[in-house]
Amino acid sequence: MGIFVIDVDEFTWICGPEDDPEDLCLHGHVTVQIGHTVMEYDGTVSATALYLLKTLTEDKVMSEYDIQMVPCCGHFLIANQDLSEVEISGCDHGLDWSTVHEGDGVRITLASGESQWIDLPSYRRQVLQFAEKVENYYRSCQPKKLPDDEFERNGYLAFWNEWRRRHTEASLQEALETGREIELGYGDRDYFIGRTQEGDWYLYCEQTKEQQLFQTAEELYHHAHFGTELLKNQLPQIQIQCIL
Repeated sequence: MGIFVIDVDEFTWICGPEDDPEDLCLHGHVTVQIGHTVMEYDGTVSATALYLLKTLTEDKVMSEYDIQMVPCCGHFLIANQDLSEVEISGCDHGLDWSTVHEGDGVRITLASGESQWIDLPSYRRQVLQFAEKVENYYRSCQPKKLPDDEFERNGYLAFWNEWRRRHTEASLQEALETGREIELGYGDRDYFIGRTQEGDWYLYCEQTKEQQLFQTAEELYHHAHFGTELLKNQLPQIQIQCIL
């Protein structure tokens, strides 16, 4: 199995480390090891985190027409029509590699041609750790002031809508694969995901006392529901409170 390790520190906003509620894009110092190659770069790590989350389900191939995995900057957040996804556009500078799904993992390839195959659970753990470190820094700062400009405001809203959906999906899959219990919130209700003594998976609502039982974690993910809404279709609205 190959090596992929990525981390970030030295967070800063464009004008420096002092908190800036009007700066929407977080910068930082990224260190990444792919095989025997170790690279470092100061870039827009909010964009890096989101694009890492994207690669959990989608390929990203190096291209001069697409943003880098660790871009120097992310000038524009371009929302889709329903504000569920965003495309980030920057300049020509950055640190890049390709991530392509291959079997039960991903193949990461550098511009030099060096490549590493990483199993998906190991890759997901690195991505989640990176993304959560970035999000925790946002949470430690003042709430952002939404731009008056509609294009900029929609881009930022779409950024976090896509982030929450992809992060929640990845976190749920990680917890289900490792058999861990999950506490989550949806609307005004609290839910628990876990396993019975017989080995079945359940989704339990604390307020209604309703328990849904499933033979496998995959069955729970695809068929558990909140009222008339399937769990898998409500990922942006789910708040994961704790994974035990």
